[in-house]
Amino acid sequence: MKNCIIFSTGTIRFVISAAGLIVCLAVLFFVSGSAIADDAKIQKPPKKPMDHGAMDHDKMGHPEKTVQPGDEYRTEPDDPGAMDHMNHGADDGAPDGLFRTRGAHDGMGGEKPDVGGEGAMMARGRNIYLHMCVFCHGEDGNGGGAAVEYLYPWPRDFRKGIFKFRTTPTGTLPTDEDLYRTIIKGVPGTSMPAWGDAVSPEDTWALINLIKSFSPRFQKEAPGEKIKPGESPPVTPELIAKGKKLFTEQKCVDCHGESGMGDGKFADSLVDAWKHAVFVHNITDPNSLKSGHTAEDLFRTVSSGLDGTPMRSYANLPANDRWALVHYIRSIFRKEFKKAEFETDLFSYKVDFELDTDVNSPVWKGVKSKDLVLRPLSARRGAVETINITSVNNGEQLAIRLRWEDPTHDAFSELTSDVFRDGAAVQFALGSVTLHTHGHNEPFFGMGNRNKPVNIWHWKAGLEETMAAEDELEYAGGGVDMDALIFGGIMSNPVARLNATKDNAVEELNAEGFGTITPQPADNQNVEGYGEWKDGFWNVVFLRDMPQTGKWDIDFNRSDSALVAFAVWDGLKEDRNGRKVISVWQRLNLINK
Repeated sequence: MKNCIIFSTGTIRFVISAAGLIVCLAVLFFVSGSAIADDAKIQKPPKKPMDHGAMDHDKMGHPEKTVQPGDEYRTEPDDPGAMDHMNHGADDGAPDGLFRTRGAHDGMGGEKPDVGGEGAMMARGRNIYLHMCVFCHGEDGNGGGAAVEYLYPWPRDFRKGIFKFRTTPTGTLPTDEDLYRTIIKGVPGTSMPAWGDAVSPEDTWALINLIKSFSPRFQKEAPGEKIKPGESPPVTPELIAKGKKLFTEQKCVDCHGESGMGDGKFADSLVDAWKHAVFVHNITDPNSLKSGHTAEDLFRTVSSGLDGTPMRSYANLPANDRWALVHYIRSIFRKEFKKAEFETDLFSYKVDFELDTDVNSPVWKGVKSKDLVLRPLSARRGAVETINITSVNNGEQLAIRLRWEDPTHDAFSELTSDVFRDGAAVQFALGSVTLHTHGHNEPFFGMGNRNKPVNIWHWKAGLEETMAAEDELEYAGGGVDMDALIFGGIMSNPVARLNATKDNAVEELNAEGFGTITPQPADNQNVEGYGEWKDGFWNVVFLRDMPQTGKWDIDFNRSDSALVAFAVWDGLKEDRNGRKVISVWQRLNLINK
């Protein structure tokens, strides 16, 4: 079943043969598909899929108690670590200012704030960690959150105090500023987002306090002395040629390859300190350099090494030699650096036209779009890096067009039934939730979490061609599809029949955490869609009426913005389930007047 797609579950198919015998073809498609968590102690979601039942939206298998967004992060008043979930436990008497301003990281947070004492800061950090970090890093910082089986490389295990990204010598602890930088800038080429727009400096320092509490090393050791890069020598052809020679002499080619593409002779056999496989990134792409792509960033990496990995420190080399290596690496960059934006504002613009799923409709001409940088949950070379989003509405219907580069067209066909398929998804947060306000009340961007459901529109390539092929078979059989009668037909093939909507390439689903993905009943599949691959690009349009038809649909008749995230599957890379590239939450603002 290597073709199982993330957004299909519990599909059961019964087919009646010519002899009238019933053949039961039951296929259970296990759904995982995202950086979602099911932390056994903190965030344990329901073990069974969401129960749409007869569209009794008021029950859903939950208790009668009304649950408000953020309830699962509240602490009882008698809890020694109790805090007001509305402000993450900050002292009500603390002054407002820089430390409370999300995104104000120009000075890397400045001095560590003294707000409410260490106890309050620790409690604040714990609350934020439970909301944003536990899914990957685990409750006790062991790097084993429930999402780990879908992530490569694995999240950092904080307990040993081994950190890759430091300004300190190899084997030493990072500085607080090092941890600060990693939190707000993220780790390119991995599932670790840049949280700079999501947290304030005070939030960041609170997280640093908590992260340091996971390892006893921070209580016993001081951080290493900061490496000072000094001034780079002039960049000359001679310096670059020297760096190229050192790249070979110092055995960099054994891992990174002669080309720097990550195809060295040892690249596929490397493991880290936890015996996990190491992925050697393409260093000709500045977007994949996990500790930064500037000359100073690279000098720091070459000098400090990446502790816990085979990437050693080259501090034994003279500074000029290290600079030569740095400038040689920068000389082989083959792409432009794309600054990733997170939690940005997208817009659905008002148009006075009838909308449809035609990807080439003139309605899209001149409409402002937005490029988003995507993150791979599983590291790979040649990943889809960006997606272009455009949205329009006419007050009655809303359409979203996604466009991304993909050199190959990977879709189901009758002749290649085991092919991995291209796909895309749009995910909406349900309810009145706003990014990082009122105690961080938005759902987890990876499929939501308990009591914080999401609405997902999932498009899969090739269904249009599959339906056309089935129609041709029916016509050839004089209106009787003998293939369907005997074998279940193309659409009964467990590989092809991946959604509950026989005549639509988009399936509408809901989830509220790991293992709860559930298709909406056929009568409530309200999203239309169509995709077209041409000249190395996919264009996919999703279309839905704006009014909410059920509790588990996103409501577009709203005054506030809707939270939206995106995912793309690349069939050539054998993407399926949680192997994909994603965005975090963005704000979709509706302009409908």
